[in-house]
Amino acid sequence: MTKVLRHLLWKIKPDPQRQAPIRYVQCRGCEEKSPVEASQAEGDLWAMNHAGRTGHRCYREFAASDLIATPIRDSR
Repeated sequence: MTKVLRHLLWKIKPDPQRQAPIRYVQCRGCEEKSPVEASQAEGDLWAMNHAGRTGHRCYREFAASDLIATPIRDSR
């Protein structure tokens, strides 16, 4: 996505100096949620364990990435 901001063109992209996206899984039945982890497998394991304890079967996964805005040089 590119947008004009303060008379410059800027580009938003993943921050190359940051780690993988962070994730967590939240139960849609009771609102309990997993710890925040970088690994999708950890969230999946939490959901399976939660399903076994509670019988709840519907979940929502949240993921967040660090982004960076960089100016794009004007080619005029």
